[in-house]
Amino acid sequence: MTTSSTRPTPLMTRLNNDWASIADREDDYGTLGTRAGGELLAQIRTTSGEAQDRVLYELVCLTHAGHSAAERVLVQALVPAAQRMANRVRTLDDFDRSDRVGYAIGAAWESIKQYKRHLHRRVMANLTMNMLGILAPDKTANDRIIADNTIAVSSDILEAEAGTWEAPEAPAEVMLARLFTWASDFGILTRDEIALLSRAALGDDTHATIAAELGVTVACLRKRVDRIRGRLAAAAREQF
Repeated sequence: MTTSSTRPTPLMTRLNNDWASIADREDDYGTLGTRAGGELLAQIRTTSGEAQDRVLYELVCLTHAGHSAAERVLVQALVPAAQRMANRVRTLDDFDRSDRVGYAIGAAWESIKQYKRHLHRRVMANLTMNMLGILAPDKTANDRIIADNTIAVSSDILEAEAGTWEAPEAPAEVMLARLFTWASDFGILTRDEIALLSRAALGDDTHATIAAELGVTVACLRKRVDRIRGRLAAAAREQF
């Protein structure tokens, strides 16, 4: 007698198989015209800035109006981000690989549904940051108050009690590294801009030293750093 595995096919595999069967299917995508889903996905992945925002924003609006094909294109566009988050988000560490990806894809769907439609720019960055917020939500004010007023107990007592220990919030350096990774992954800053901002704002070198190495004046360096910092801050403000 033979037995077969009852483990379901991973969600990622099912999505990719489903997409292969529908990518060439044409539909009416509002202001984007009658297009194949695969064509729209390719446009999203090969464009950036306003051109990409226009496609993504229209798909978000169509999805909120009940357009299932538009939603499916958006989900497929977020699959790479879901795969990255499945490997990076610590709250998913206790799950196996396929389950982590499944949770991340679920966060992609929620991010699309919850998208704030007054945000017309940096749509991909906003969607992915929403996913991250769903997978690793910030502690509430109440959580922080409880933590600040909780008396530490011995490890013997902790071991005797049931429950799961929750790791403390990451230090500022780790949070900043995550911010820089996000900015790089989604085209908000280039790697060179991140390196310059890190060195000028956090490093030990003086602005005069950095400016001399770059062959610019200190004033020019400061303007360049301010522009980089401003672009990063603007992207964060749009999200939050």
